[in-house]
Amino acid sequence: MDIYRMLPGENCGKCGIKTCMGFAARLIERKKKVDDCSLLLSTDYEEERKKLIELLTPPVRPIKIGTGDHGFQIGGEEVIYRHERTWYNPTALIIDVDDQMDEDELLERVKWISSYSKTKIGEKLTLDGIAIRCRSGNPDSFRDAVKLVSKNTEYPLVLCSHNPEVLRSGLEILGDANPLLYAATIDNWQEISDLAIEYGCPMTISSSKLDELTEISTRALDRGVGDDQIVLNPGSDPVNIKGTINRMIELRRAAIEEEFEPLRFPILGVPATAWMVEEDENEAAFMEGTIGCMMLISFADAMIFHSTEGWSLMPSIVLRQDIYQDPRNPASVEPELRKVGNPDENSPILITCNFALTYYTVEGDCEGIDCYIYPVDTDGTSVTSSVAGDLMTAKKIVDAIEEHKFGDKVAHRVLVLPGEAAVLSGQVEVDSGWKVLVGPKDSSGIPDFLEDNWPPEE
Repeated sequence: MDIYRMLPGENCGKCGIKTCMGFAARLIERKKKVDDCSLLLSTDYEEERKKLIELLTPPVRPIKIGTGDHGFQIGGEEVIYRHERTWYNPTALIIDVDDQMDEDELLERVKWISSYSKTKIGEKLTLDGIAIRCRSGNPDSFRDAVKLVSKNTEYPLVLCSHNPEVLRSGLEILGDANPLLYAATIDNWQEISDLAIEYGCPMTISSSKLDELTEISTRALDRGVGDDQIVLNPGSDPVNIKGTINRMIELRRAAIEEEFEPLRFPILGVPATAWMVEEDENEAAFMEGTIGCMMLISFADAMIFHSTEGWSLMPSIVLRQDIYQDPRNPASVEPELRKVGNPDENSPILITCNFALTYYTVEGDCEGIDCYIYPVDTDGTSVTSSVAGDLMTAKKIVDAIEEHKFGDKVAHRVLVLPGEAAVLSGQVEVDSGWKVLVGPKDSSGIPDFLEDNWPPEE
């Protein structure tokens, strides 16, 4: 209602929503933006627009890094615990390179980072950015590395050095590409702040002392750095990881519970520091992967890694996918007749639920089999739960046969139900006229089941 009272109240529908009350609800759900209301852009509503933006700005301010299709946003969170509502902006996973790598090694690493992709539960999982470290201490060497990397990737970049001149040399190459600067400290914050202001890009403030983070943040804001330009790094000590995690938790509580202005910013973690204390590469990669998972569940909004080992990176990548799934909306797939392989008129039609994890497990277990799979709309719940809760019903299956024209796809009239839905088989047969085979309870048994039972007997 507070939001609604600040809206024009014209119910003009120009925003795509019929009423201002509906538009207010979409603003809360982040499905619309304030500027989607054209009336609010007029000078008559200038004050209301400012108040609305401030009211709708999350406790953790959202920060944009990069530009274009690969640019990403971090922060923007409203709750401490994801089950209270959800976490919105998935943690950005960034891999480092440095300016002392030879050209071939650098290009190979950049190409690998930019093309990395795995698919899990139907979702494409990728990395998000590249951090360029200045190991040489030389602005010219760093400039060359930035130029080479930027020409060979569209991913956002993080420029890593405590030397303002080094960072400037990189910024001169990137122009308005909106990289993240890493990092401002108590010793160089003025120069780094000036660079952030000049180039309009975000900057990281780094200190293992929270009072020092607060001091630098306050000074940077007073100097003219925007509140959409700051990221906080509370240190990433691999020896005292407990201290690092505790500081991250304190920062997030200060932002959300106290809305303490100097600390209302996203958090950057650097699991790559594991390589500073471990000489063995496997031990370093293992520690880095472990620290990454710990930071991810402790509110890190972005993280910088060094390892490119899949077994080290995948735990963080998969964990990110899991915890940034909206707990209010189970992962699901659209209820439509789907092809696996190259099915024809003699291929089986398998029924399952539309819970994404179940569907893609069934699809995976059917690899090498030409068949159709239909996921019944069960509101994203499993077969067992949906049958018990009347979300998978004989009527839904019978209706699907007609709606999706199963009979036009195959010459036979046979369906395969999951074993847990056996109780529905009789009613489906009576109401549809199709024959029903009750398959295995576990989809891993589908290949053997079909080998023994398909094609069905006349």
